[in-house]
Parts: sequence; C-alpha cells; structure tokens
Amino acid sequence: MRRLLLSALCVPGLASAQAPSPRANIPVPATHPAPILRAAPATQPIRIDGRLDEETWLTAAPATEFTQIVPSEGAPATQRTEVRILFDRDALYIGARLEDTEPVSTRLVRRDGPMDRSDWLTVILDSYHDHRTAFAVELNPSGVRRDQIRAGGSEDDSWDPVWEAATAVDSSGWTAEMRIPFSQLRFNPGSDQVWGIQIERSRARNQEFTAFAFTPSTEPGGIPRYGHLHDLRTGTARKRLEILPYTLARGEDVDRGDNPFRADRDLGISAGLDLKYRATSDLTLDLTLNPDFGQVEVDPAEVNLTDAETRYQEKRPFFIEGADIFRFGAGGNDVFYSRRIGRAPQLSPAGTAVDAPNAAHILGAGKLSGRTRSGWAIGALSAVTGRTTARYLAVDGRADDMTVEPLTSYFAARLRRDARSGQSVVGGMFTAVNRRLDSDVLRSTLHSAAYSGGVDFVQQWANRTWTLSGFGAGSYVSGTPEALVRTQQAPRRYFQRPDARAFQVDSSATSLAGLATQLDLQHRRGRHWRYGATVRTTTPGFEINDLGYQDQANRVESQARITYVENRPGRWLRYWDVTGRSDAGWNFDGDRTLGTAGLQAGLQTLGYWRAFAGLTVTAASHDDRLTRGGPVARRPGTVRGSVVVVSDQRRPVRAMPSASYVRDDLGGWGGSAVLDVAARPAPGWSVSLAPGASRRHSAAQFLETIPDPSAEHTFGSRYVFAPLDQTTVWLETRVNVTFTPTLSLQVYAQPFLSSQAFGHPAELAAARTSEFRTYGTQVGSVVRDGATYTIFPLGRSEGAPSFELADPDFNFRSLRGNAILRWEWRPGSTLYVAWQQLRNDVAPVGDFAFGRDRSALFAARPDNVLVVKMSYWLNP
Repeated sequence: MRRLLLSALCVPGLASAQAPSPRANIPVPATHPAPILRAAPATQPIRIDGRLDEETWLTAAPATEFTQIVPSEGAPATQRTEVRILFDRDALYIGARLEDTEPVSTRLVRRDGPMDRSDWLTVILDSYHDHRTAFAVELNPSGVRRDQIRAGGSEDDSWDPVWEAATAVDSSGWTAEMRIPFSQLRFNPGSDQVWGIQIERSRARNQEFTAFAFTPSTEPGGIPRYGHLHDLRTGTARKRLEILPYTLARGEDVDRGDNPFRADRDLGISAGLDLKYRATSDLTLDLTLNPDFGQVEVDPAEVNLTDAETRYQEKRPFFIEGADIFRFGAGGNDVFYSRRIGRAPQLSPAGTAVDAPNAAHILGAGKLSGRTRSGWAIGALSAVTGRTTARYLAVDGRADDMTVEPLTSYFAARLRRDARSGQSVVGGMFTAVNRRLDSDVLRSTLHSAAYSGGVDFVQQWANRTWTLSGFGAGSYVSGTPEALVRTQQAPRRYFQRPDARAFQVDSSATSLAGLATQLDLQHRRGRHWRYGATVRTTTPGFEINDLGYQDQANRVESQARITYVENRPGRWLRYWDVTGRSDAGWNFDGDRTLGTAGLQAGLQTLGYWRAFAGLTVTAASHDDRLTRGGPVARRPGTVRGSVVVVSDQRRPVRAMPSASYVRDDLGGWGGSAVLDVAARPAPGWSVSLAPGASRRHSAAQFLETIPDPSAEHTFGSRYVFAPLDQTTVWLETRVNVTFTPTLSLQVYAQPFLSSQAFGHPAELAAARTSEFRTYGTQVGSVVRDGATYTIFPLGRSEGAPSFELADPDFNFRSLRGNAILRWEWRPGSTLYVAWQQLRNDVAPVGDFAFGRDRSALFAARPDNVLVVKMSYWLNP
C-alpha cells in the first residue's frame, strides 16, 4: 500500500514535470501572483509515522510548483516536491514527499538547533492573514523539529508549540508528516478560513533553496507575498487550557569565604507553574508563578571600563516568546527591555561580609497577546518582583540586613493596528514601574514611579518600494529630590557638567521628563539600488532605564546610506553588495559629537564562501561623556577597519576568522582577532571553538574626579586619566550532543583572561581639548608608596594640596560555563539537568602572563550549582 500511494503522488496528473536544469535562462515576470493551495478534510485517522500510507492523503491537491531562490533565481526546482494539507476538528496535517536523485543530507541536532548542512522543509502559516506575523514549523530528514514566529523580518525561536512529526528516508528521497493542533496556533474565529502559506525546501548538497510562493529579489518580499491556503475549516479548538507545573531541586557548592550567614553548601526544593489559556482564538493569556530559569545559558564575561551599561541578550523563555509584539524604539532607546524584570539588585550594603542574592525574585508574571480579525495586535505584560534583602556585617561587627531591591511591579502594554495588507501600521506603547520604597536609603536612590509611552507607524507605498517609519516616545520618572539628583547626574545625562548650557542640575526636582523621536525613510529602486536616511532626537531629560534600555540622551543624530546589490550569479561571485553611509550628531548645546563616513561590502563566491569588510573614518569631534560629568573634551579622529570570512557551511568543518583594527590621532590603537571553528565529527555531534584575543592602547582612560578650586582651567576640578594597555584572551566553547530528537546535551564554557596596565596618572589640561599633563613630569609631583600614589598637582611644598590615588592595575580571570541535559520525555513535558560553574579571580597585577593567569584561574575555588527541573504538560 505504501509503495502504491507514493507512486500515485508522483503521477503526471498530480505533479509537475521534471524541472529543467538550473542553468536554463528562465524569464522572470515582473509580477508574480500568489499561488493557491487547497486543504481537504481528513476522512480517516492519520497516524504520524512519516509514511503517508493513509488513502485520505490522495484527496488533497498537492503544491508542486516550486521555484528557486538560489542558486538560479526564477528557475524551477531541480527536484520534485509535493506538499498536501489535511485537517480535522482538532488539528492541521501536513504531508510532504521530497524527491531527490542524490542521497539526502541530514544531521541530528536538538530541537530548534541549527539546520545548516542538512536538508529541511519549512511550512509557514500566516494564520491571522494579516501579512505581518506567521508561524513556521520546520523538519529535517532525521525528524528534528524547529518552530518559530516570524514578524517584521525577525525570527522568534522561543515559540515552542506541542506538535508531532515523523520522517522516513528511502532511496529516492524522504517523506515528512506533521500534526499541528489548532490549539497551538493563533487565528481569527470563523468556520471557513483563508490563511497565508509559504513552503520552503532547502537541499544542503548544492545549497538549493526553493519556495512555493516566489518573489524576485527585485521586488519586496516576505509575508505579504505568501500564497493562500483555502478551504480550511478550523471549527472550535476544544482545549483552550495548558498547564505546565514544575518541581525543581537546587544544590549549591559556593565559596562563602568568611561569610558567617550561609554555609558553603546549600540545598533547596521549589515548585512553580506555567499556564496558557486561550481566552479566544485571537488572544492568549500566559501566566507564570514562581518561575525559575536555571536551565538558561550563562552570560559571557567581560571587562567594561566605560560609563555605558552592557546590554545582555534575553534568554528566559517566558520573556522571549512573543517578544516581537513588545518591540518599540530604536537607536539605542528601547522602551521595553525585559531583563529589567528580575534584575540584579541595584543597592549593595557596605560591610565586611555580605550575603546578597544575584537577582530579584520574580513572584509571578502574566502576558496577554494576540491579533484580532480587524487587524489589531495586542500585547500586555505584568510582573511583580519581591522585596530582596541582603545580610551583612557592619564595620563594628554587628549583623544587620538591608533591602537591596524593593517590591516592584512592572507593566507594559502594546497596541498596533495594521491596514492595507500590512503596508500601513500605527501603534502605541505604554510602560509603568512602581516601587514600594520603605526605607530612606531606597527613597534616596530609586524612582518611586517611572512611566513611558509613545506612538509609532510604518507607511509603505508604490508596491512597497518606499517605506517611511518612525516613533515618538515620552518618559516621566518621579521620586525624592535626592533620587532625582542621582538621575540627573547619571551617565547618558551628566547634568552637572560645568560648561553645559542647555540644562543644569535641579536639586529640588521630584520628577524628570523627556522625549525621543525617530524618522526613517527607505527606498528600493529596481534590482540594484537601496537608499535610506534616518533622523533621531533624544532630549536631555529622557529616561527609560527602569523598564527599558537607553544608552544615550541629549542627542540629535542623522544618517544617510546607499547600497548597491548584485544578487544574480556571475562568473566568479554568486552575490555582492556595497554600502556607503554617513552619520552626524550633535548635543543640545550645539556641540558636534559625531561625524563618520563608512564603506561596507559583502560577497559570496560560487563555492559558497562569504566575506565582509568595512572601513569607517570618524572625524575629531566633541565628547561630553569622557570626563564623567566634567567639561566637554575633544574626541580624537579614528580610522577603523574590519573583515570577516565564512567558509562553505556545507562542509563538515566551517571556519569563520575575523579581525578588526582601530587607530586614533592621539596614538591610541586597538586590534582583535577571532577564529570561530565549528565541526560535526558525528551525525549527532557539533563542536564550536572560538578563540579570540585583543590588544588595546588608550591614551587616556578616565580614573577619578578631584575637586580643586585651583583648577580654573577645568572649572574647579581635576579630571584624572592614565594611559591604558589592555590585553584580553578568551575561548568560547560549545559542544552539542543530540542522542535523539528529544534528548540532547549542551555544554558551554568560556575561559577569559584580561589584564589592565595603567600608565602614569595625568590630568586633562583644559576643556574642549585632548591634551593631558602627566603628574610628576609635566605638572606637579608624585610620591608612590607601594600601591598608592600621593599626587601634588601644584608641586610638593608646605601646605600644597594633594590627593591619593590607588594603583588601578588589575588582572581579571574568569571561567563561566554550564551543561544542560534536556529530555522531552513526553510531548510538552521536559526534564532538565543543569550544572553551572563560575570561577572569578581579581589580582592587582596589570601585566599579562598567560601561564600565570591560567594557573590562577583554575586555582580559584569554583562556585557550582546543580539544578534538576521537571515539568509536566497538561492539556485538560
């Protein structure tokens, strides 16, 4: 029966004829109508075994016309593909026969793992039919599943629906069979549905990528150009509720040193609950109570000597699922940054021994999201973190505790309206943070409330060749005068600058408000040319860091860019592009803070090697952040270059070397190199090693501000700097072992060594310059006693002013890693066993010696954490 049905799937009446050679000169029409695929009701139960041996599959007309995107754009696929869609009351069924005259290429990886060097099939469903958001399910010949939400050019891999799939490989290709419950998809109500659909197939052997709905590269593509799925009847999804309770056991072996509050070893058991309720077929409510994210990968180590906060990637599943709907802002101003929820405590007690948690505990969070038939996208998120305390020993030896993070509620709401098939979009965003500040320390440090809100839009016309987008956002924070002084003096703002003209510190203020805006215009002309321009402003009072991420304020910036693209294969290259861009910026005092011109280029050879290179020249300008709240200084002009090469990813070993170099007109320079090598030594194994090294010399690294009325040239303070030589080496290691599509082991480790050697201290000679006078040789005198400098800026004499400066040299050594065993022991239910190790060591050395620093790293006592977490999926 199986052979009979597989043969019937390939008869001329149901399938296209054999595709011509990819070298055929196929004319590409200017406009391609969207293809139509019709679903059919399943007339018998379907067993998901990858065999397609149920007769009901023959009742559905197949999708057979597939067109190459690469390597020969517009040519028919070289191999026959047939995809059929069936449905019953509860689920959608997808059956595919993928013929291949050569052996299929496959690999065994964990769910949602990379599909490179493997054949795969992707079915993408625009179930809202809003031309903006789609749900993709992917499958390779080994039965590895991937699933993601695609929206606005982004891919969200956090979407983990519960669905079934099976495959079978034979001498003439492979077969795929999938069952996707309607309860796992989102769609508008109605008995007769029309969905958007795209079907993609990739063959790793020749990098052939084909699609059911073809859009030439000369035209805007994406979800609006998908085909249409007709005759689908979803009925009513009977199971609206999903419950995922979990239990967790945690064991810690941590070096507490002389900390009297906790033992080195600690054991604990906890439980929590995730709940998903489909209030309607449009809207889904997600709740999490007492969540624990011990299974996520640790953040990499770094040494940050700037005044800018490091932005880390969100890795917690609850917050990354559906995160696209909460995106609002650009240009370093993102109104919603979910890692603020459950952040590291913002206060720290001063004591001889401190026992403080690493993060504020999330008591619970809820999220309502979805899209309506009329084109509205809705998202609302609320979370509460508990009062977090730290135990410490005061200087007098008395034990006490201190609140380091108050009880805090977070709220974010997003509303967006789509029209004209997604060509017109208007939306709004609102966020709120409220804290219970029950101590003087908290009230003098943190905002009691923080609010932000704004509107954004996208407008496309002329067949999507023109796109105008933009947003405007306002912010408002409130608190005590002491807390608002801290806000005004914080990085990004520095209202205390003595030469500022547009603002000054208001010591009586109990609130602060600001505005950020951006307009972006893009034009796509013909097959080759792309143009764009952006203008953005951020007023000095804009502040969104309570629930957003902001790296600057007090800016007016503009950018212009032009790109030439050639994406039709030639004699040597398969693809290449060149982009030129120019950026300019000012602060609200009118000082020029940015002026750059850059050129970037990328290419792909016929052998699938890729290369990217860039060159950026930055003119000298003004720097209003170098002195950390002092006067404006001169920012040196720089020249920066970079190059990246990526080898053919079809091979068992892939290499990606990269290098960059920068030099400024003060004699500063820096260079880095990384060799990222990935190998697949066995079908279920993948190993990635990325050793890297960097060297940097800075002519002036900020150290300290010393008030001194005699420093008239710098407004009554001395701004102390020193030359810095920084050497860093690291090794990012990843090992993934996939035993079956539901059982995998992931290992990540990053040893990291960095030395900071500072030169002789110096002071800024005058505002708006980049001249520095070295103490002891060019100005004043210095007395060194061990690790302490005593500096006499006016010379060493009776009664002369002086100040002390600790030797800033240090070496930082770190090893961060974890291993995660993941077993999906039944559909939707998972067992995690996660082990994490952290080693940190800081020494007042400054010089780099690899052998010594490596030995010191492994001699440091590690912190070990073992987590066993089991969840059980219920769909009552």
